[in-house]
Amino acid sequence: MSDIFLNVAKKAALEAGKVISKYSGGKLDRKIKKNDSSDFATKADLEAEKVIIKTIKDNFPDHNIVAEEGTNIDKKSEYTWAVDPLDGTLSFAVGVPSFTVSIGLLKNNEPIVGVIYHIADNDLYYAQKDKGAFLNNMLTSKKIAVKKKDDLESAIVSMDFGHKRSRLQKFNEYGLPFIPKVGYIYSLGSGALALAYTAKGVFEAHFQIGGLWDILAGTLIIREAGGRVTDFKGQELDFSKERFSIIASNGLIHDQILEVLR
Repeated sequence: MSDIFLNVAKKAALEAGKVISKYSGGKLDRKIKKNDSSDFATKADLEAEKVIIKTIKDNFPDHNIVAEEGTNIDKKSEYTWAVDPLDGTLSFAVGVPSFTVSIGLLKNNEPIVGVIYHIADNDLYYAQKDKGAFLNNMLTSKKIAVKKKDDLESAIVSMDFGHKRSRLQKFNEYGLPFIPKVGYIYSLGSGALALAYTAKGVFEAHFQIGGLWDILAGTLIIREAGGRVTDFKGQELDFSKERFSIIASNGLIHDQILEVLR
């Protein structure tokens, strides 16, 4: 049955990618959220979400759905889809090619499917529980795995600092402690893309605070690629929550990261 879930998630992500690509390079009206000029949605976000929701509902009308741009469908199902139709809206709006579609599925609060579509590179990252993590694009289809590096001092780490209203808190919480501790720090503008890059061994770790739609797909993909994802205290994630503070890593440097945070 999980193959059916995965195929629908892939289809929804690719269809959303077409919508987003249609708006690429054009003038975009911005809908400001929560009185924060750095937090906004565009027509591409809203239309992409509609396409994804329709695809899921057409196939699984009895499933729950939560999505970043406001969709909240509670059917009291054991299945819940978490959707970020355009992760990296600012990157998209200004022409930086680090934006993605992210779709994950929970069964009884356990991740079973994750899909992240990096539109600019036509890279489709995906995973099913206990079946491994994969990357498909026009050139290749291959299994992916985290990088086998156990040295925090030379690690390449990604951090998502997000919107103005929470940026300082995030930097103080997990940015500042790591500046002298790691080899290099990136911030891509798309947490989902950073999670995908960690899964395929570009980064050794990624830090993020966000909603279920931000982290669900990437969490499963990293786990299936051999990595580890916990909260900042090293505890397993509780997917019934609304907000998450996560460390996603190759697993080998995870305990070193937790020690710095302590």
